[in-house]
Amino acid sequence: MSTTLLDARQLDKSYGRIGVLRDVSLTIGEGESHVVIGPNGAGKTTLFKVLTGELLADRGQVQFRGEDISALPAHQRVQRGFGRTFQVARVFGKLTVQDNLHIALEAHARSPRAQAGRPVDDRLLALLNDIGLTPLRHAVASSLAYGDRKRLEMAMVLALEPVALFLDEPTAGMSTAERQATVQLLRHIKKTRGLSLLMTEHDMDVVFGLADRISVLHHGQLIASGSPQAIREDQRVKDIYLGDGDDHA
Repeated sequence: MSTTLLDARQLDKSYGRIGVLRDVSLTIGEGESHVVIGPNGAGKTTLFKVLTGELLADRGQVQFRGEDISALPAHQRVQRGFGRTFQVARVFGKLTVQDNLHIALEAHARSPRAQAGRPVDDRLLALLNDIGLTPLRHAVASSLAYGDRKRLEMAMVLALEPVALFLDEPTAGMSTAERQATVQLLRHIKKTRGLSLLMTEHDMDVVFGLADRISVLHHGQLIASGSPQAIREDQRVKDIYLGDGDDHA
C-alpha cells in the first residue's frame, strides 16, 4: 500500500445556502492515479478548488505530507509541490512554445523548492522532448491545435516540478486521437516522474484507462471510492452515474 500524500477529511463547502460539498473525505497515495467522477453539478470542480487552495473549505481539513494546509492559499500549495491544469488551457497566447516554457522554468528556478542542477536552457530542451513539443518550439501558442495547447499547459506545470498533479477534465473537447495521446502522455509522466495524479474526467474510457482508484461524487457527497473494478460493480454507482454507459460527468 502506498504512503498517503494528500489526506482530505470531512470537507464541507457552500455557496450561500447551497451546499456543494458535504462531508467529503478522500486520500491520494504517493504515485497513485485517483480519478473523481460524477454528474454535472456533483461538486467535482469545487472539490478541486478546495484541494488546491483556490477556495477554502467551510469545514474540514486538508493535509499534505502530514502538514495541515487547510488555510494555505493556492500559491503556497504550489510551493509545496502542487501543480494544476484547467479545463481551458492557460498559456501565453502571444508567445512561442519555448518562451512559455522558459517563463515557467525561470519562475521555478526562483522558488524555494528549486534544486541546483542543469541550466534552464538544458531543462527546456529536455522538457520539449519529453512532452513531444520539440517540432513546435517556435510556434506561437495561439496558433496551436487545441490538444497541443493543452500539452503546452501541462509542460508549463511540469516545469514547476510538482509532486502532485491536479487535472480538471484534461481531455475535454479533444478528438479521439488527442484523448488517446493524452492518456499515453499521462502514463509516461506518472511512470518517469513518479507523480501522483488527481483528476476529474467525463470520458469513461479515459477514466478506466488511467485510474488506480476512482471516487464518485453525487450531489456533493462521496458515494463510492475504490478500484476501477469495484466501481464498475457498485450497483449504486451504476444506478446514479454509469447507467447505460452514457457519459454525464
